[in-house]
Amino acid sequence: MFDKISKYMADMIYSTLDGVDPEKREIIEYGVYMTVSEIVKISIILVISLVLRIVPYVAAAVAAYGIQRTLMGGIHAKSHIGCMIVHSAIVFGVVAASVYSNIDRIYLLMIIAPFSYLSAYLYAPADLPQKPVKSRKQRKQLRIGCFILLTGMFTASWFLPSVWSNIILFSCFIQALFMTPLAYRISGNKYGWEEVSA
Repeated sequence: MFDKISKYMADMIYSTLDGVDPEKREIIEYGVYMTVSEIVKISIILVISLVLRIVPYVAAAVAAYGIQRTLMGGIHAKSHIGCMIVHSAIVFGVVAASVYSNIDRIYLLMIIAPFSYLSAYLYAPADLPQKPVKSRKQRKQLRIGCFILLTGMFTASWFLPSVWSNIILFSCFIQALFMTPLAYRISGNKYGWEEVSA
């Protein structure tokens, strides 16, 4: 479905441009494909959250998890359908756990903060062969950014109301888990450095 829509839209874009070589056409098609799939994924999440009346919580979970993924990386699903299913399960799972959890934030912080810092120290940025972090400078900047981000998120979680605090903490836990070698092995992913050393 996404292939047909993105090909149709790429053909429309391609027809308005003069002298675009086939290599650039592939780039345009890929960009359109990614945009269409992201719009569909966000639309599905938005519709479900509207029906369940949890839009603010879902928006917070998407933001908390998304900003961590940007800096820290982690595993990816093998297909866009898989990505939609996994991403939706994470977002709604984090929200459900946050709303229904009765665990005091101090206990959550005592477990999640050390695990997140350790996972970030050992594995961040957790790249993939398809999205490698190539330069040492970029790797260092991302690592510094992720430690600053985690510190800010854990500090905020201490002061925010319980549900909002839980959203931050559970999203940090999932992110930390998805950078580990176990998660990479289970999902069939490889770190970027594994491809280089193979």
